[in-house]
Amino acid sequence: MSPAGWLLLFLFLLLLLALGTSFYGARIILSPPRPSPHEFWPDRYGLSYDPVSFLTSDNLQLKGWILEADPPTDGTILLCHGWGENKSKLLTSTYFLSQRGRFNLFYFDFRGHGESRGGVSSLGSLESLDFSAALDFLRHSRPHWCERLGVYGLSLGAAVALWGAARFPEIRAVAAESSFASYREVVTRYTREVFHFPKFPCAALTLSLARRRLGHDPEPYSPLYHVGRIAPRPVLLIYGEQDRRSPLGDARRLLANMGEPKELWVVPGAGHAECAEKGAEAYQRRILDFFKRSL
Repeated sequence: MSPAGWLLLFLFLLLLLALGTSFYGARIILSPPRPSPHEFWPDRYGLSYDPVSFLTSDNLQLKGWILEADPPTDGTILLCHGWGENKSKLLTSTYFLSQRGRFNLFYFDFRGHGESRGGVSSLGSLESLDFSAALDFLRHSRPHWCERLGVYGLSLGAAVALWGAARFPEIRAVAAESSFASYREVVTRYTREVFHFPKFPCAALTLSLARRRLGHDPEPYSPLYHVGRIAPRPVLLIYGEQDRRSPLGDARRLLANMGEPKELWVVPGAGHAECAEKGAEAYQRRILDFFKRSL
């Protein structure tokens, strides 16, 4: 084979490798591995709860938990877990909001996660349907709980929580931990940091394949484009100092697009979704104080 032929063969094999790795990346992003079965339930922490289910506008069944405060209150927090996680995992770092804060809590699993139906995730656009359905369920089943309503979200859940706060004016306050700013940017970082794919051309191919499978572009649902509509309701952003998936640059861009009141707390030594572990008592105190002031 001539040198030109070997070069063409080499380039063809590189293209096949790029397509294969990008297809794999898009498949993982859109179909996150199911977490292990729920290991933690509210009664582990001495909290009673009601299991609930409800339908999204595209007819998927989602599962959740309702935890009513004792004594009764209309102060409520809707909680949104991260990508590849579930409400059980989120419970372990947020149960104190009921135990110490005496808030009503509403946990639910996003589609394709935990006990909920569905197999496709979108890092925001489809999850916005889940958030809307959860809020609608709360409005109809516990209308008095929506009189003082706050939202907490972690990672993907934080991005969706910021989108939801911008869209629904009855949400009085939002605490968002480790939120990405842009869907395109977080997918690009994920392909590089987790899969170790080269940024070019794998990130662009992964985004294109994901968009083709979804039938739409999730980028417009990114919190960067919506946070400007939350003010004058308060926002607390929480980020890990060493978070590489949702770095501090994302926090600064979100803050720059927000009105007041807003605050950023950076947890020293924390990576992605590690703020509860690294922040310990200060983490609980900071979030409790925020919601008690804001709701």
